[in-house]
Amino acid sequence: MIQPLINFFKIIRWKNVLIYLLLQFLVYFVVVKKDFSWTDGWFFLVLSITFFGIFGNIQNNLADYEKDRQKKDFVSFNQTAYLIVMLLFLVVAFVLGFTGFYLTFQPDLLYAVISVPVLLSFYNYYLKKTPLAGNILIAFVTAFAIYIPLAFGKNITIDRHIFELLLGMAFWLTLIRELAKDLEDIPFDQKAGYKTLPVLSENLSRYVLLILTLLTPVWLFYFRTYFTGKVFDILLIISVLFTIVAFYTIYRKHDERTTQLFKLWMLIGIFSVVFL
Repeated sequence: MIQPLINFFKIIRWKNVLIYLLLQFLVYFVVVKKDFSWTDGWFFLVLSITFFGIFGNIQNNLADYEKDRQKKDFVSFNQTAYLIVMLLFLVVAFVLGFTGFYLTFQPDLLYAVISVPVLLSFYNYYLKKTPLAGNILIAFVTAFAIYIPLAFGKNITIDRHIFELLLGMAFWLTLIRELAKDLEDIPFDQKAGYKTLPVLSENLSRYVLLILTLLTPVWLFYFRTYFTGKVFDILLIISVLFTIVAFYTIYRKHDERTTQLFKLWMLIGIFSVVFL
C-alpha cells in the first residue's frame, strides 16, 4: 500500500509541486503582503496551475515510458490507471481555473488557463524531442505559471520590476536546468530517436550551457536596486560560487550533479524573494 503511494509522489514530481506552492505563498504573503481572501481568486488559480503541473508531469511519464525504462531510477506504473488519473487532474484543474475566472472575471484569464495544458501537451509529445525549442517552451511555461495567479488575481498589486525579477529568474534558471537535464539524458534520448541539442552536438550544448551559466551573475546586476546592499552582496557571492562549481561539473561532464546543482540554485532563488 505504501509503495504505490511513494511511486505516485515520484511520478507527479512532488518536490517541484511543493517548490511552486512555496514560491507562490512566499510572494503572496511576503512580497505582495496580501491578507488572504477567497474572493481574489488567487488561491484557486494557484491550485489550478498546480494541478495542471501534475497533469503535465504524469503526461510526461506516459509519453516517455519506454525511454525511461532504461533509467536506474525508473518507476514502473500501470499506464491505463495513470491515464485516468491524469485526466482527473486535468478536469479538476479546469474547474479550479474557471472558479478563479468566476471570482476575478477577467476574460483573458480563460485563454491563459486553457493555454497551460495545451502548451504542456505540445511540449511532452513534440517539442521536447527538438533542439532548444522544448527547453525554451518549458522555461516559458514555468514563468507563465508564476505570472497567472499574480497577474489575474483580484486586487493584487506587485511592483513591476519585482515581477520581472521573479519571471526572469524562473525562465532563466529553468532554461539552464533543462539544458543540463538534456545532457544527462543523451544516451536515452539517442535510443528514443530524440533530436535534442546535446544529441545533435554535445560540445555545442555544453558551450551554450557554460555561457548561460556564466551570464547568471551578470543578469543579477540588472535587479541590484531591489535588494539591500548586504543581501545583494550575499546573493552575488552565492551566484558566483554556484557558477564556478557548475562550470567545473559541466566541463567534467558530471551531468547528474549539474542538474541537481541547478535545482538547488533555483531553490535559493525562490527564498531570495523574502528579501525583496
